[in-house]
Amino acid sequence: MAQSKVSICSNAITLLGHAPILSFDGGDQMVVAGEQAFDMLLPAVLAQNNWRFACQIQQLSESIETPPEPWFAIYLLPAGWLKTIRVYPNNYVWEIYENSKIYAQFQGKFFMEYVFQPDISKLPAHFVQYFIYEIAAYLALSSAQRPDFYAPLEAKRVSAYAMCAAVEAQNRPQFTQATFPVLNNRQLGTIIGNGF
Repeated sequence: MAQSKVSICSNAITLLGHAPILSFDGGDQMVVAGEQAFDMLLPAVLAQNNWRFACQIQQLSESIETPPEPWFAIYLLPAGWLKTIRVYPNNYVWEIYENSKIYAQFQGKFFMEYVFQPDISKLPAHFVQYFIYEIAAYLALSSAQRPDFYAPLEAKRVSAYAMCAAVEAQNRPQFTQATFPVLNNRQLGTIIGNGF
């Protein structure tokens, strides 16, 4: 079943003793706080990790603006951008300004792998389960005024995050993003060294 903002918030507030909801219309203070917490926490939580379901690669559009020295080109960040993971080609002389533009000492095709906020209905079940506890723990200390609920909710939140991150790690290729010369030069063949 596809999740929705309402169903996620409903599950979060029921952990605090509130009745389930079917819509945000006419909601009390807890419902309003749950909706606001959802909107505030989701982008932050998505940017905390490189969730596979919230990552994509896109070619960046080059702006027609003339870049100031020492930059060669200005590229526009993609819509929905939350965090950069890496760029292609691997060019390290660039900066993001105004959270909307990349100034680069490079010109040509420029691609970015980045984290974005996907449609709520496409959030995977393991993430939704974790995110429900994220909202509930946040509300326990704010609108719910249930500080006695916070400790068990926080423990469940930490556990759910660990499980969610473990599931996401299984979706990643099994190689490192850095080169470790000592580790790479192990005995792989009959000759000590790199096996050549």
